[in-house]
Amino acid sequence: MYLCICRAIRERDVDAAVRAGARRPADVFRACGKSPQCGNCACDLRERIAQTLVLEKTSLPNLLAAD
Repeated sequence: MYLCICRAIRERDVDAAVRAGARRPADVFRACGKSPQCGNCACDLRERIAQTLVLEKTSLPNLLAAD
């Protein structure tokens, strides 16, 4: 699903950017090689960043335990 219509940034793009270190919407835009336009997506981007961080934190111990 698109989170930023203006710049065609999808959920999976945000997830990849977070895994690469993005923690703010500006970081996501930079990681995607794009710049913000209208700003309407900022809240959605922040929410997805937070969700992805939680998933990463909860999945990491499970992945390490499986080794």
